[in-house]
Amino acid sequence: MTLAQARLLAESGDLPAAAELFARALEDPEPSARAQAALGLAVVLEGLGEHEAARDAGWTAIETGDPEFGPRAAYHLALSCERAGDRAAAEHAWHLVVSSAHPAYLPAACLALAQLADDDGDTETAAGWWEKVIATGDGQYAPVAAHDLAQRLLELGQTARAQQVLAAALRAAAPEGYAYARLAVAMGLTHLEQAIGAFRAAVDATDAPDVAPLAVELLARTLPLRGRDEEAAEAWRRGLADPLLAEQVAARLHREPPAP
Repeated sequence: MTLAQARLLAESGDLPAAAELFARALEDPEPSARAQAALGLAVVLEGLGEHEAARDAGWTAIETGDPEFGPRAAYHLALSCERAGDRAAAEHAWHLVVSSAHPAYLPAACLALAQLADDDGDTETAAGWWEKVIATGDGQYAPVAAHDLAQRLLELGQTARAQQVLAAALRAAAPEGYAYARLAVAMGLTHLEQAIGAFRAAVDATDAPDVAPLAVELLARTLPLRGRDEEAAEAWRRGLADPLLAEQVAARLHREPPAP
């Protein structure tokens, strides 16, 4: 009854009274009840701004070993540590969530650890965590992980692998809404990178006047779509410097864009 009363007080906004009842409920020797009380106390104390005491209560819940409220407390603790800027403590708490394998919290924990590794520049470790998120099939977190993994693969020049990741994610996602659109844009970017590679290969392969000027133009006009303006300018310069192509390349450089 004390737990139920404490929850009602917390929901009504009477946090000091709720904290008092949750603390009293900690005396219950039954692990699940003790875990619930400790987690409730952690949440309430966090709301009261008593962050250190909230963390202590969170650890009490985790140490009960309760299969439901222990992982939930670790999840709450990780978020609390992140908000406080305590990266090391947050990472430790996220690992505790992962070790619990609780399906409700595992995807978020793996995604958080991927982000931490990515922030450190450890792409290999980040990729492993992203792949774990994707493997859960979670509708909220798996598309985010697929997008982030594909972005890094694209930066590493692994375009085909990025496309595989995105194609699988697009098949699994509902064909509407923000997540799908974000994945679709990322897939489009992989095709842009492939196009740039193909146009560059054509430019390098021949100076035939019926192919090379078009290849130069396509390369130079596609590169800025990826923010590579200097490379685009160099493609134009290279084409204009070729006596066999200069006239046609100049005509393509200065022609008016088609009317919308």
